[in-house]
Amino acid sequence: MLLVFVVILITSILIPGATITVLIINTGIVIFLSVLQIIIALFPRFEPRRKSNIGCPLVSILVPAYNEPPALLMQTLDALSVLDYEHFEVLVIDNNTKDKNIWKPVEAFTKMLGKKFRFFHVDRLSGFKAGALNYALKHVNPKSKYVAVVDADYVVQPHFLKEALSYFASENIALVQFPQQYRNCNGENRPINDEYRHFFKIYMNMANHLDCVPSTGTVSIYMLRVLREIEGFREEALTEDADVGLRIYGAGYRGVYVDRTIGYGLMPYDIEAYRKQKWRWAFGNAQSIKTLFSLTGRIPFRSWLGFFAHLTAWDHLNFLPFAVLGAYTIVLLPFVPVTWLHKQLLTVASISIFITLVSKMILFVVALRHQKRPLSRSLQAFAVHMGMTLVYSEAWIAMLFRARSAFERTNKFILTNVPNLLKNSYKELILGIWFLIGTYEAVIWGTRTITIIAFAVSAATLFSIYYVFWKIYPTKARSKDILSELERKYQRYCVPEHI
Repeated sequence: MLLVFVVILITSILIPGATITVLIINTGIVIFLSVLQIIIALFPRFEPRRKSNIGCPLVSILVPAYNEPPALLMQTLDALSVLDYEHFEVLVIDNNTKDKNIWKPVEAFTKMLGKKFRFFHVDRLSGFKAGALNYALKHVNPKSKYVAVVDADYVVQPHFLKEALSYFASENIALVQFPQQYRNCNGENRPINDEYRHFFKIYMNMANHLDCVPSTGTVSIYMLRVLREIEGFREEALTEDADVGLRIYGAGYRGVYVDRTIGYGLMPYDIEAYRKQKWRWAFGNAQSIKTLFSLTGRIPFRSWLGFFAHLTAWDHLNFLPFAVLGAYTIVLLPFVPVTWLHKQLLTVASISIFITLVSKMILFVVALRHQKRPLSRSLQAFAVHMGMTLVYSEAWIAMLFRARSAFERTNKFILTNVPNLLKNSYKELILGIWFLIGTYEAVIWGTRTITIIAFAVSAATLFSIYYVFWKIYPTKARSKDILSELERKYQRYCVPEHI
């Protein structure tokens, strides 16, 4: 990404005319997406149709796991064992966990839960989570009609299956999706949770109105025959959930989003895990844009447009404007001639950045308007969101230059080595300081007000990653308390005789 950034920066200085057309197109897309996202944010809450007679079809619940703390996974399985539904099975698939002390206790615990529960451990299974799900699909009961996916850290409520099945109200519904909620949230890290919340309040609510409901990876339930028809989960997709939702629609089926909390998982506990998660979402959704374009004409236009809005929720188009702004720091030096084109480049880049900031703030105000202290919470969640702007901006460029990115698992429990803050913020730090230098130059040597504002605002946006660090930091203590409590609860199942 550094090479691309430097190329744009040099081009903006030496041949600004070659950059301005691309920048104008970039800004046009920013305007289009901003207007679209604000419009969909204003959609009223959608209540999907239900059926009263759901029968008792067999449901296979898949729980993929990799290197999870045994007690955490045991709690997830415990919750599934008391579901208020008779006809189900649970398949736990642990892939690539090398330490037997981690997966063996879970295997023994699974056997204790009875015949409904089965445990699989596979070494060297490719495809990450998608590969694990596809492996489990090969072992589900032939009589199963539905497949549910529950992440290893999710504790679902007893009525999960009854609630979900009631929303398969027509034959062409192949997916029911519930929102993600978190149990390691408290008042101190609430802005992190609110940033997640805005996605479900806006984009997933919109998905029902425009008929473009995707999967979000957990507390999801699918019609099994449709999953088989589309050949399961695509292992090369970094966000296999978004991808499978697209392909369900491409096969002529649809999904339903239910805005009711049905289970609680865990947020990432530190800045490194959070950054990895958001990179995976942004890059994976950018990948899925390619799949969306292949569906042009095969799905209704409103569904296509809704999917486009959904897939761009975690992506910003600030990479090019930031590079142009970085070039202007050099242009402001006394020995570099400033041309009319240079000034126009700065103006367009500034407009693009300002529109992104304003539109995102509007989205958070709309999403959190019914909460207590809505404006304060909106500002804090907005600051968290913009703290990841470089991650969200780089993902698009990375997707254009390489088809795949390494799958990096999100750590949601306590590790012995605490990730270094500087390691996870050095890009923002360097670029933010560069923009502060530009602000200083603009003030000292005198230039247009828009230049000073653009530099100062962009620097503040980049430095907000430290606000993310500050707000996510308490999550570690909360997560540690949860894990300690679970280890005490399940201590007898983790002793050597179970290994």
